[in-house]
Amino acid sequence: MVKKKPAEQPHEEHADETWLIPYSDLLTLLLALFIVLFASSTLDKKKAAQIQYAFAAAFGSMGAEQMNGTILNFIDDATKANLGDGIGIGSDAQGATLDITSSILFEKGSDKLKADTKDLLDKIADLLKGDKYRRFGIAVEGHTDTIETQHSRFQSDWELSSARAGAIVHALIARGLTEERFKAIGMGHIVPKCPNTNTYGEFIPENQEKNRRVVVRIEI
Repeated sequence: MVKKKPAEQPHEEHADETWLIPYSDLLTLLLALFIVLFASSTLDKKKAAQIQYAFAAAFGSMGAEQMNGTILNFIDDATKANLGDGIGIGSDAQGATLDITSSILFEKGSDKLKADTKDLLDKIADLLKGDKYRRFGIAVEGHTDTIETQHSRFQSDWELSSARAGAIVHALIARGLTEERFKAIGMGHIVPKCPNTNTYGEFIPENQEKNRRVVVRIEI
């Protein structure tokens, strides 16, 4: 007598999410590919470094310390230089920065350096002349608030901010830096750190003070 095979119990379907791992890897590869295609359209040394950093970040093969070693070194060296109050040490997408409040360097509405800026400029020049940084270009940006030129000899913020950037460049060149490293940029009031006015259109003096500044950037 042939015995009947017991009927198999129907298998319960389980959602299998293992496909998410290769899918996320594929998305990472596509992102890295798009970065390469975009950057390679006009490839130079800076973009080559950006490609390297993008791949390293995507695949986790390089830590933040390695990716930004020169910037971190600059921040450390600038901090040790004891540049004084009113000088912010940091970085942005273009490199390492010194953010200097204009009142330390200039009288309001003026592009003439104050007499007591010598020690500060000496320290900045020594920092920029260091072996670790001498191969990098230097951008000097002048920034104003929205009303600083009202009682000055300059027609607009553009002229004042450009003149201040140029004054810093000349002072640093006089301290032994090569002029080929520099570019001086007048930003006027178009890139404020803080709003110059409140929602009622009233000026905010403390914000205006922060917006009047000179940025010295090592372009990394």
